Amino acid sequence: MTEWLNGSDAVRRIPAGSTVYIQGGPGEPTDLVAAMAEDANCGDGCTFVSVSIPGVNRTDYSQLHATARGVGFFGTPQTADSLVSGRMSLIPKQYHAMYRYLEQDLEVDVAIIQVGPARADGSYPHGLGVDSQPAVLDKAKLVIAEVNRAMPVGGSAAPVPASRIDIAVEVDHPALELRVGDVTEDVQNVADHVTSLIHDGDCIQIGIGTLPIAVLRGLVTKNDLGVHSGMLADGMPELIDGGNMNGRRKTIDTGIMLAGVSMGSQALYDWTVGRQDIVYKPISYTHDSALIGQIDNFVSINSGLEVDLFGQLNAETLKGRQISGTGGSVDFMRGAARSRGGRSIVAMTATAAGGKVSRIVPTIDPPSLVTALRTDIDHVVTEHGVANLRNLPVHHRPAALIEIAGPDFRDSLRDAWRDMAKGRWPA
Repeated sequence: MTEWLNGSDAVRRIPAGSTVYIQGGPGEPTDLVAAMAEDANCGDGCTFVSVSIPGVNRTDYSQLHATARGVGFFGTPQTADSLVSGRMSLIPKQYHAMYRYLEQDLEVDVAIIQVGPARADGSYPHGLGVDSQPAVLDKAKLVIAEVNRAMPVGGSAAPVPASRIDIAVEVDHPALELRVGDVTEDVQNVADHVTSLIHDGDCIQIGIGTLPIAVLRGLVTKNDLGVHSGMLADGMPELIDGGNMNGRRKTIDTGIMLAGVSMGSQALYDWTVGRQDIVYKPISYTHDSALIGQIDNFVSINSGLEVDLFGQLNAETLKGRQISGTGGSVDFMRGAARSRGGRSIVAMTATAAGGKVSRIVPTIDPPSLVTALRTDIDHVVTEHGVANLRNLPVHHRPAALIEIAGPDFRDSLRDAWRDMAKGRWPA
């Protein structure tokens, strides 16, 4: 039977030395996290595991107690120092493998989640998505849930049975939002090139950031689009309400907008309320590349930090510093490779740091890391155009990528390729 407590009393039930899973994304149980931070004894010897999303989740759980440790799958600005000191450990896993780790390999003592108000049958809706929670709920020894009266509830997803919640805390607060920057002229030009690669009837997946939002805004001229993605984002409501995005041509989950979570603005969250054309599924479903391969004309749209002349992508480290994670992009790229008519797109501006740094580089050199292999990417897009790498041999790829690099860097990239190619590839 569920025991109802206030936040302070609830977190006192977390045993010292526990492995504690904390829900990430927009469903982070923020009141309970605050209660843990205010309790000097909470977290003693605990290992906190969370799928914290950069730009959304801003707590370094390893700092909740002097003897606490953290485990995560993304680097965030808040965990940067703890990653260096070793208080925080980062496990590099693509999303589908991360779910298996949570489900099969991790012993979970306590799961702390957020749900919406109880339904008529007494069960609790996940609210803004399912994501990774099902991986731990069935095996956690203690489940503590924020029951948020303000949680927007919409879409279809298997609820959390009341019997699965051991301790409940009633709260009333808005969900965390993902805020993105303004769309610059260069970003808009990149988005325009991406939308030229999208056709009527395609099923799309997008990543996080300003660029995907700009791409979505550009799809108002397309028809019968589908969604199978890790997230529903701002820009999708207009396409769905306008009839451009209806899932009519999806070969599986026909007519359904399918995602793990909704993540964006409060306006997006409010829009989801009561909608039955949205279905939330766990990562084990949304990021299954074999299942994605059953969707004809599946297009993955993701971004990154740099691409080298072989077509390798770094999407997570900056000068060796972990600023993000492998995430789910490669799962979707490989699903697109299996899809009949599928395409994987990596889109980014050609330069960074106000034009001083090229995102097209000769090689991805240590301590930077390769996120996606040269075999994973079909198209690289910048504001200068599209490089179609899909069937290009190794020695033709550099010319295609240099063509879309910033003009000030093209000569140095050609020189670098000539040096690399000597005795190995035709220059």
